[in-house]
Amino acid sequence: MALPYTTDNLKKAEETAQMLSEAINTGDKAEATRCVEELLTLKVPVCMRLTPEAYSQAYIRLRVGVEDALSDAYITMLVTPGMTISELKQKINHDYGFHPSLQCWIIGKRFVKDEDTLFSHNVTCDDDQAFLFIRSAHSAKLSREQQKQEEQDRKIGGIIEDIEVLSRGAAEQGARRKQPQGSPVRKPGPALPPKPVVGWSCSVCTYVNKPTRPGCEMCSAARPENYKIPDIYQPDEEEIERLQQEELASLQYQQSILEEREKNFLTLIETDNQDLVSNTEEISCPICCEDVQAGQGTTLRECLHSFCRECVKLTIVNCVDAEVVCPYADGEYACNCTLQDREIKTLLSTEEYQKFLELRLNIAESRSENSYHCKTLDCPGWCIFEDDVNEFACDICTETNCLLCKAIHKGMNCKEYQDDLRLRAENDAAAKQTTEALELMLQNGEAMYCPKCKVIIQKKDGCDWICCLMCKTEICWVTKQARWGPQGHGDVSGGCKCRINGAPCHPNCQNCH
Repeated sequence: MALPYTTDNLKKAEETAQMLSEAINTGDKAEATRCVEELLTLKVPVCMRLTPEAYSQAYIRLRVGVEDALSDAYITMLVTPGMTISELKQKINHDYGFHPSLQCWIIGKRFVKDEDTLFSHNVTCDDDQAFLFIRSAHSAKLSREQQKQEEQDRKIGGIIEDIEVLSRGAAEQGARRKQPQGSPVRKPGPALPPKPVVGWSCSVCTYVNKPTRPGCEMCSAARPENYKIPDIYQPDEEEIERLQQEELASLQYQQSILEEREKNFLTLIETDNQDLVSNTEEISCPICCEDVQAGQGTTLRECLHSFCRECVKLTIVNCVDAEVVCPYADGEYACNCTLQDREIKTLLSTEEYQKFLELRLNIAESRSENSYHCKTLDCPGWCIFEDDVNEFACDICTETNCLLCKAIHKGMNCKEYQDDLRLRAENDAAAKQTTEALELMLQNGEAMYCPKCKVIIQKKDGCDWICCLMCKTEICWVTKQARWGPQGHGDVSGGCKCRINGAPCHPNCQNCH
C-alpha cells in the first residue's frame, strides 16, 4: 500500500519538527517561525504536545469512582498531572486487568480523550475526582483473541524494557568500576511519609470531606458529632467562597423570618383594631347552610368559627343569659367560647344593644345575693346593699326604700308598717288563699323553693333539669337542690353530683343534664 507522503518529505518534516522543538525550548522566535512556515509548505500532519518535564512530577492521590452495570466502588490512584488518559487506562489495565477499550473515563462531567492530560482537566491536587465506567466486552466488541494478543504484546514489551534496564545497569556498573575508589556512593534517602489526610471520612460512602463541610459532599450524610476542625486548618478559596455563601444564605433566611414576623405582627394589630373580624374566604354558614362570600360573614375571635352575620345577630337577640355562647355545634362537639362585647355591639342596632345591656343588668341583679329592687311600680332602679345600710334612696323614682321591711312606707316607721301589713293580710281573702295554695304545693312536692333566691318554682314536664327564671340557677328537680357547685356550670364540688363515676344523683333521676 502506497504511503500518502514521500519518504523525503517525511524525513524533512521530522528534522524540521525537531528543529522547531529546539527553537521553542531555546526561545529562538525567528527559527521557530521559519520551521513553522517550512512545515506548512510540506503539508504534513503535526501533533504538538508539552513534554512530561513541563508538569509537576509530584504524585497526587486521584479519587476514582468505578462503576459497571452491576456495582460501584471507590479507589485511590497515585498519578501525576502530566499523565495522559491513555497512560491512565494502561495503568488500570496493568493493576486491575480491565482492557483500555472497556474503560470510559469522565472528569468534570465530560468525556475525555486518550491524548488529554489530567492537567488539562484541572486534576492537580489530592482528592480530585474522576469517574470510570467499565463497559462489557460485548458492548465494546472486544474478542478474547484480541485480549490475549494484547496481553502477549504487553508482556513482550515488558521483557524488552527489562533487557534495556539490565543493559543500562551493566553499563553503569562498568562506569562505577572506572571511578576512583575514594568516591562516595550515594544511598537513596528514606521514602517520604504519605501526605496526611485533612478532613473527615464519611461513615456511609468513605469519601474524605473537607473539615468545614457539615455534610458529605457525595451522599449528604451528616458529619460525625465528635469531629473537630483542626485549629491550624486554613480553608482554601473554594471553601472560603462556600462558607461565605452559607453565611449569606443564613443571613437572608434570618432576615426573611424577621420580615415575616413583622408582617404578621402588623396584620395582627390591624385585625385587633377591627371590632368585627370578617371571614377571609367563602364559607357555608353552619346554622342556615347559606353560602357566604368572603367579607360578608364574621369570624369569632375566641374560637375562629365563622357564620353569616344575621345568624350571629339572632343568636344574640334570643340569648337569655348575660354571656352569649358561640352557636357552633355538631353531633360530637359544642363550642363553649363566648362572644366579645365589641362583637355584640357591632352586630346589634343601638336599640337592640340597649335592650341587651338591660338584660345583663337584670341577670346581674338576680344573681347578686345582696341586691334589692326598688318597690315603686315599673321602676328599674336597684342596688347592692351592705349590712350597715338600712335605706335605699332610688335615683330614678326618688323614693326611699326600707331595706329591713323591703318596702316603701312613707310616713310610717317599720313597726307601724308591719302591724298594718298583718291587719291587711287577715282581711284580704285572696292573699290568704294564694298563700295556702302555695304551701300545699310545697308539701306535695309539686313546687319547691329556689336554693339560691328562695322564689317558689314549679316543674311543668320533661327532664329533671330546670332553671330559675329569677337568678338563673340550674336546679336538679329530683333532689331539690342546685345542679352544680358555687362556681356554676361544671363545678362538681357541690350540687347533686349526677353522673360522677357514672352514677346518677338519685334512683328516680330523669336526666338532670
